[in-house]
Amino acid sequence: MTMLTVKRRPSGIPTMFNMFDDLFNVPSTNFRGSFVPSVNVEQHDKGYHLEVAAPGFDKGDFDVHVEKDVLRITGKKETKDEVKEKNYTRKEFSFGSFERSFTLPENIDGEQIAASYSNGILHIELPLKTAVQVENKKQIEIK
Repeated sequence: MTMLTVKRRPSGIPTMFNMFDDLFNVPSTNFRGSFVPSVNVEQHDKGYHLEVAAPGFDKGDFDVHVEKDVLRITGKKETKDEVKEKNYTRKEFSFGSFERSFTLPENIDGEQIAASYSNGILHIELPLKTAVQVENKKQIEIK
């Protein structure tokens, strides 16, 4: 029988890679827990475009919804890995999640918000409401 030595690092002791990630706020892609993905917000003439950096996720891992003028973006990812060989079985799993919330301005059309996911980036379009035509001047008759 062959013995396999497994060295485990005590939790709570940061490695050089953990300190680097914490220093530069790099989101972890190995899904050890919660993280905060980076978000780019771009304003253009038709509204806003959000880009949420979430590599390693699938489009089914996201939930994007608007509730009381608050845009909520959540993502959950769970992976499981099992290897069975002649003399051993190895099982590993990991879990990661995040949530970001944004208060939307009054001029955003909540019914027309669209989202797509490609190449590790969640794209969200926030279109502006169409302007309501208002008469410039109205004569009030005095009776």
